[in-house]
Amino acid sequence: MSYELFMEYYLQAQEILANTTFQEYGIIGLFLNSLLAATALPLPTEILTSALLIGGENIFLVAIALITGSVIGGILNYSIGFGGSKLFKKIGRKSNVEEHVERDIEKQEKKHHKLLNRFGWSAIFFAAWIPVVGDLMLITAGVKKMKFRKFLIVMTSGKIVKTSVVVLGLGTLF
Repeated sequence: MSYELFMEYYLQAQEILANTTFQEYGIIGLFLNSLLAATALPLPTEILTSALLIGGENIFLVAIALITGSVIGGILNYSIGFGGSKLFKKIGRKSNVEEHVERDIEKQEKKHHKLLNRFGWSAIFFAAWIPVVGDLMLITAGVKKMKFRKFLIVMTSGKIVKTSVVVLGLGTLF
């Protein structure tokens, strides 16, 4: 691999990791970033959080944007699990590929059901700390039709604790 090609890949990776698309919109971009990151897309919110704090953004506004986006994303995940499978079944007939994907999803759901059965509500609390898998746990909570009010309280508490640690930790650095 040539040096120029390596540098091109390096610069592209740096641009993606810098999350400049969301950075242009400030707090609203951070809200959108955290919303998308909370819906099983592996987007890092810490990079944009750091950039905003370095830029002098209010630490309280940064925390509120992160919490609001991630809580709404968690509610979407729960809603997908709660009623999403019925919706997908109503939309259309299954192809062979869809049946194969559905079997894989069912296997993953069984794993998440075991985790929820084993750890209960603490799994929902700590789901905020685990990228992608934690989001799938919230979907599984919807599939299991866990009590929404308690789900909302436990999930929001977990996201507030995680956000507080991240924002305060990054805030003291910058």
